Amino acid sequence: MNKTVAQCSMIAALTVWVVLSFVAPDVLSDKNTFLKGFVTHELLGFLGVIVTITLASAANLHLKLNELEEKVQKQVFSRTRSMVKKSAYWLIGMLLIALLLVVIKPVVATSNIAEALFNGAALLVVFFNILVLIDLTQSAFSLEPSINEDE
Repeated sequence: MNKTVAQCSMIAALTVWVVLSFVAPDVLSDKNTFLKGFVTHELLGFLGVIVTITLASAANLHLKLNELEEKVQKQVFSRTRSMVKKSAYWLIGMLLIALLLVVIKPVVATSNIAEALFNGAALLVVFFNILVLIDLTQSAFSLEPSINEDE
């Protein structure tokens, strides 16, 4: 998935979130029993697993890029490594946002619309994490072996 598709997907998801929250809040509010049970410690557990596994993969990818650069004695993956680091920090940031959502929601969300906004924001955090996971997976799979065919 390229950057434009990811950005358009996120914009579309944001639009759906805002529209549903105000036009049909019952879809995203705690009247939706799945979301009521999910936007709790369950969300943090789910994201914790995703973030842990993805950060390990990002670290592996980063090390592999370093290894490849050492072989050619040239920094050819500076931009890619920078993007991997950025993705890793975004994952951590989204986990912190999810923690805030889970802690603040019971105190602040006193109406269906407020519940819908919090639950929708939690779903957006999950969606964003999935987009980062897709990006890192594509980066890892784009690395090809360096085989010298002249030998």
